[in-house]
Amino acid sequence: MPNIKMIARKAGVSISTVSRVMNGSKPVSPDLQKRVYDAVQQMNYKPNSIARSLILKKTNLIGVVVPDVSNSFHAQLLSGIEEITAQADYGVMICNVYRNMKQQQKYFNLMLERHVDGIILLHENTIEELNEFQKMTNTPLVLASVPLEVPGIPFVGIDEITAAYDAVTHLIEKGHKEIGLIYGDCTALGILRKEGYEKAMRDHGLTMKEKYLTQCPCSVDHGYQAMEQLLCSGSHPTAVFCVSDEMAVGAMDCAYDKGLRVPEDISFVGFDDIEISQVVRPRLTTIHQPIKEIGKEAARLLIEMIEKKSGSMKHSGKDQAASDESRIILKHSLVERGTV
Repeated sequence: MPNIKMIARKAGVSISTVSRVMNGSKPVSPDLQKRVYDAVQQMNYKPNSIARSLILKKTNLIGVVVPDVSNSFHAQLLSGIEEITAQADYGVMICNVYRNMKQQQKYFNLMLERHVDGIILLHENTIEELNEFQKMTNTPLVLASVPLEVPGIPFVGIDEITAAYDAVTHLIEKGHKEIGLIYGDCTALGILRKEGYEKAMRDHGLTMKEKYLTQCPCSVDHGYQAMEQLLCSGSHPTAVFCVSDEMAVGAMDCAYDKGLRVPEDISFVGFDDIEISQVVRPRLTTIHQPIKEIGKEAARLLIEMIEKKSGSMKHSGKDQAASDESRIILKHSLVERGTV
């Protein structure tokens, strides 16, 4: 296995010169630097990652903060991220925070200690929390499917309001006027998709009834409980828009347990188009968002930011424009199946 002496011999320089180049302790002429770099590359000097990070001031390591890695939605995002990072020879450090903000801070500190080149956030934070993180470090950040507007932090995802609007409009066009909503407690699952629901109802002259609106965390079990609460009012809507497929599946299960038929007695539309939407019977009508593509685009964008920062990428006009985009919005679509 090559060592520092062999690198020095290969480059035709002293051991101390190799050391200075690798740790940056003293200035070395560009010619000597190049000879050392070439020798390291040709001999595949180990420890390769350490040598590379010292020489290029990069670790080729990306951190990803995930709220729950067992969740199908986040698993698909990770799949897209890892596909792009593998192609670009970057490693991925996955931090599963289980929706625990204290755990997230611990992982942020760990990632900074490991000198990650950039971070992709799949876990929603407040704008204030992100601003505080920006004060701590100049490490590039990208938000993937976390629709917050924070200066200096790009976002990749879909138009949440329009997607929710399209879901509710589909129900209205199918003749529904009494439409319930099961929504979440964070920006995408709550504020934005609820806003799309409200806009669709207003635009079509329909009345929103508070008793048909229920908020809960995003899971099958909580979707069941939310539907149970919604049905407790005595009457029930003819259709329910659920802001996630998991919520919708739980709500449908509750409807069946209460003796309601889907879609004859009550209709459902979900959101995300994850695998479970195609497995339940009847199959779930839902909003499709390109989850894996969002992960891929977020990784591509972050790597461009890292390479630009390190000066190791020669940008064309197109590449430069791509790396400067602050909000990349991908297309969603409505998938009609059997629940409406």
